[in-house]
Amino acid sequence: MYLITSLLLAFILWNGTDQKLRNYTPTSESVENNVFYVGEDLLYEVKYTFIKIGEIRIKTLKKYSKDNLDVYETKAFIDSYEGLPFVDLHSIYNSHVTDKFSELFIGLDKHKIGWRFTKYDFDYKKKLIFVQKGFQENWKIDFEDKVKLNEPLQDGLSLFFFARENCREKKTFDIPTYLNETTTLTTINFYDQSNSVEIDAVNYNVDCVKIDGLVRFTGIFGLTGNFEGYFSNDKACIPIKATMKVILGNINIELKDWKRNGWKPPKKS
Repeated sequence: MYLITSLLLAFILWNGTDQKLRNYTPTSESVENNVFYVGEDLLYEVKYTFIKIGEIRIKTLKKYSKDNLDVYETKAFIDSYEGLPFVDLHSIYNSHVTDKFSELFIGLDKHKIGWRFTKYDFDYKKKLIFVQKGFQENWKIDFEDKVKLNEPLQDGLSLFFFARENCREKKTFDIPTYLNETTTLTTINFYDQSNSVEIDAVNYNVDCVKIDGLVRFTGIFGLTGNFEGYFSNDKACIPIKATMKVILGNINIELKDWKRNGWKPPKKS
């Protein structure tokens, strides 16, 4: 799930929401046609075969300037539905990201004994990653490290926006990614051919472009290996549907609802 939350990984859920995001009333502002849109709120449903196992919610919260770069604070919520016998997953990820790389990542994962946090602070001037791990309560740190930073890196959530930024490029990227205190490569193949995709949220086929690739790390819920996704064939490049490999097998992720001023899934003519 990291990708279409982290691509969508990925890759991120909000338990029990019944809010209809697309009923959001647009303001008089003109629609932004780029990937980063402050106020964007995307909700995905995750299924294993015919079983609904949870939701992924990804939000773009704010924009600020750092070292003459535009940085966006993004947040993802991952929650499995209650009552499932084989999964109990609750995580929150916060990533501060430019259109090229990650600046800061903070992850929270719920365990039986409390919420654990992971923090990666990417300091490109000092060429170091400052790593902290511990328990959220009183921000109790039980692990710290400094890791040499040789190149711009992505985290699990920033990959989601990197994929959108490069949608329709008709290229292959091997993307340096820092997860689980390890630097690895995530391969994404981008295509520019128009595809027709069905989702339950609209009563027409959506115009999409395809991506696929390979995850070389083991992410949340055992995400690893090959993945395939379809992004809206417009400048917003919003992930519409994806298939990813996890512990149980393949899971399907589908756009369920959204909030983005003036946007709706483009119709395939």
